[in-house]
Amino acid sequence: MGQPQGMGFQGNFHWWEGVVEDNLDPLGIGRCRVRVYGWHTNEKAFLPTEDLPWAYPVMPLNSPNNKIYGIKIGTRVFGFMRDGTSGQDLVMMGTVNTGYENPGKGFDEEDPMADPPSLASNVPRTGDYGFTDDREGAGSSVIGGQPRKSQVTMTATSSSYEDQQDYYPFESGKNEPNTNRLSRGQIEGTISEAHSAGISEVTKASSGSISEPANPYAALYPFNSVEESESGHYREVDDTPGAERIKETHRTGTFYEIHPDGTKVTKVVNDEFSVTIGDKGVKVEGVCAVHVVGQADFYCESDIMVKTDMAATVSAGTSATVEAGTTAMVKAGTDATVSAEGDTTVEGKGNVKVLSEGNLDIHSGGLMTFKDSSIGGTTVPLDTLKKDIDEGRRVD
Repeated sequence: MGQPQGMGFQGNFHWWEGVVEDNLDPLGIGRCRVRVYGWHTNEKAFLPTEDLPWAYPVMPLNSPNNKIYGIKIGTRVFGFMRDGTSGQDLVMMGTVNTGYENPGKGFDEEDPMADPPSLASNVPRTGDYGFTDDREGAGSSVIGGQPRKSQVTMTATSSSYEDQQDYYPFESGKNEPNTNRLSRGQIEGTISEAHSAGISEVTKASSGSISEPANPYAALYPFNSVEESESGHYREVDDTPGAERIKETHRTGTFYEIHPDGTKVTKVVNDEFSVTIGDKGVKVEGVCAVHVVGQADFYCESDIMVKTDMAATVSAGTSATVEAGTTAMVKAGTDATVSAEGDTTVEGKGNVKVLSEGNLDIHSGGLMTFKDSSIGGTTVPLDTLKKDIDEGRRVD
């Protein structure tokens, strides 16, 4: 019998290195199509992406429930061929971070085995040749259905985002490492920089305002652990000394962030809906200001009690209405004043009483009229109205 072939037998163990071109595994088990340096041609016209073999991921023995983390397009990976020189059964063992655009052997059409360009040189993006990150400006061979990242623009009062293939604007003249910028201490061109431009403030009803804290980002490599998804979601756990943060960001710009001093900022760039099935307690030991630009509604199906240990003021720019289905009471421990620049009406469907334990003054700058519905609603002039005074006399 001849020597067994493949599967790591002596003399037939073949290492390889390549670039991921397709991560849309129809089986959902983490496989990727990889173009291998020195083994596959870089010209996609001769070897299209869809004809590349699937490479299987190696997972650690303690991987919970065989959980799969998808490898991004353009990632440089290495592994071995289980079928030896046949080269159709690939296994991925790890990634190699050499550059975001992953330049490598085989890019040079005239010299397929030329050394990879250095990180200081600029490798053009193209969809016709492999071994480069071809998500943008690509030809007909680019894999479709890939997520698109978003470029977020924020101001203090608005937020918008535009989908594009890449989030970062690549610097002219060099390739970037594929380590996330935020993990390398670079905020330029990132979604976190957009947050810096969108600082909001809350106007207080009394006077002044409360401003959103400034962006505390001050990460230094290698202390900021960043997870970036295919479409541009972020999770940051930053252990930079003196600048420790936790931040989670949606691709549209919505985020929450815990600052180094424990301050927490939450910003939602669209609608927010919150439901609590049980009890909820909210305690603010400092100033609490709520600023609503649109209409504000508060509806309660049970009793409402509003209490303050000091002064209370309700101010309306135009009209103010207080309605009660049964009883309405305004009570003051000392003085009470009802004042209006225009008309004032006190109306009761039943009896109306005005009681005073001190003096009662009624002043009118114009005509004072009394109407009695018992006599047909006729107007009784004040000079014919009989009044009782404290001496028991009747005055016509």
